[in-house]
Amino acid sequence: MRDFVRPYRRALATGALLSFVAVALGLAQPWPLKFVVDNVLDVNPRPADAGTRIAWACGALAALIGLSAIVDYWSTRLMASTGLRLANDLREAAFTHINRLSLRYHGEGRVGDLASRITTDVDRSQEMIVQALSVLGPNVVMMVGMAGLMVLLDPVLGLAALASTPVLAYATYESSVAIRMAARKARRYDGEMNATVTESLSAIHMVQAFTLERRQISRFGEASRRSLDAGLASVRLQARLNPAVDIASLVSMVVVLGVGSWRVVNGRLSLGDFLVVISYVGTLYKPIKALAKLSGVMSRGGAARERVMDVLAETPDVADAAHAEPAPPFTGRIELCNVSFAYGSTPVLRDVSLRIDPGETLAVVGPTGAGKSTLASLIPRLADPQQGMILLDHHDLRDMTVRSVRRQISMVLQDCTMLHGTIADNILVGKPEASMKAVRRAASLALLDEFVERLPDGFDTPVGERGVTLSGGQRQRVAIARAILRDAPIMILDEPTSALDAVSEELLIRALGNLPSGRTRIVIAHRLSTIRRADRIAVIDQGRLVQLGSHDELVAVDGLYRRLHGSSTGQGTGIEAASVGFEPAAVSSPSLNPSPSVSAESGLVP
Repeated sequence: MRDFVRPYRRALATGALLSFVAVALGLAQPWPLKFVVDNVLDVNPRPADAGTRIAWACGALAALIGLSAIVDYWSTRLMASTGLRLANDLREAAFTHINRLSLRYHGEGRVGDLASRITTDVDRSQEMIVQALSVLGPNVVMMVGMAGLMVLLDPVLGLAALASTPVLAYATYESSVAIRMAARKARRYDGEMNATVTESLSAIHMVQAFTLERRQISRFGEASRRSLDAGLASVRLQARLNPAVDIASLVSMVVVLGVGSWRVVNGRLSLGDFLVVISYVGTLYKPIKALAKLSGVMSRGGAARERVMDVLAETPDVADAAHAEPAPPFTGRIELCNVSFAYGSTPVLRDVSLRIDPGETLAVVGPTGAGKSTLASLIPRLADPQQGMILLDHHDLRDMTVRSVRRQISMVLQDCTMLHGTIADNILVGKPEASMKAVRRAASLALLDEFVERLPDGFDTPVGERGVTLSGGQRQRVAIARAILRDAPIMILDEPTSALDAVSEELLIRALGNLPSGRTRIVIAHRLSTIRRADRIAVIDQGRLVQLGSHDELVAVDGLYRRLHGSSTGQGTGIEAASVGFEPAAVSSPSLNPSPSVSAESGLVP
């Protein structure tokens, strides 16, 4: 948190200084009254310049009040505006950091809880900082100043007025600790509640299709009730402080009135000093009450700050090394050297070594859970292997910046994610600086014209949240248009057709055939999705590379690939198959032009 406060330390220090000036002006306000009482009203005979003295006292009081109002205005404005800027910095930093955290972290976390940390928790952290500087500091200074002046004016009366403050301070401290614990619980349950909301709304189709409304409502209600209970506990603890402060104020006022009056009657205290002490006692417990209320704000803000700092303290699994440099333009050569990877203690890839030449099309097949998609995710550094290394054009991935590597890789995934915006916006994800002409050309090659032309707004048609207004095949063709627009030297396709119907699959296969030729392609099959025209086929089983060769070579030998092939043609057992066909790779210069000899096949052909 200090790093975020540091750029604003001058503004915050100025605001705090103005707050202390306002406190000093407040402490001075009873003194014109003392002057009038001791130098005019309590003087016999009345001085000749009594009117002048009263006028000066009234003018001084008016000046003190007016100046205090001006100082308070600028202090409040400066502190509040600085707090908002600080919160904005903290929110942007948290969001930026979350976007850079690994897929592992996001897989373990919940979207709604993370969103709550970026929004609500940041706001409460900002409120805590501003309140600490604009309320806590000035009120503490005011209390200390009043106490010191009361003891200075009359030690006996001053100590009598402060007799109940130690007990009250201890009670406030104890309540603050309890309020902080309740606030932590409330923020945790708030995060669970927000996560349930996000989860339900993002999966509303499934919720309604499987009649899960009552289940989700029950989960939300339970988290909401827990948050409510924690909040009510905090309110009860907070409410106890106000009567305690009022009682302490009453006791002090009675004591001061009795002791002070007696000392004035006996001539041990001037009437003006007595009025100043009475004024301070009446004001002393206002900052105490403010501090009591502040304990709730500080407790909630402290709990929120911890949640934000927990996110910022997370270290990304994948990050640029200190010596990393931008990647040079790739030709598409990929080498995996004794690569091993595990999720926690669960091994996924074991000692995989593989070389893919520029322009080659490699199909990766294997049973479900064999590690195919994990292998693909290591190439754009969505994760880093625990052992071994990956080379692109003989350069270690970890010697190059993550951004420069990923910008030279296109991916078409099984689940095509759509961002909020139009169809054109989602195609431009592949290359944000591209022209609309290039977008239309890529869309044409991806066979998007089939439905975009029928839309009233064409490419400016909003796709809805997560692309719900488009079918699965349409979303996949948008993903292909992205890949065509990006025109990267390396392309990864992770089972892009597995969730589609036959018609959509046929259209998609035709669109895939229009992908730029001469690119290194890695085609991952979740089901047995063998590519006859791939240059080579890599067979993964239990994280190991068990076979490598062309389709004809692998079918000719007894091994896992032939057994998978047999099951897909009815000669074996258990594994469902689907196929997509691609033109053999042919090295050519980067271009958005489709290969002139693309053909596609579909059916249960391994």
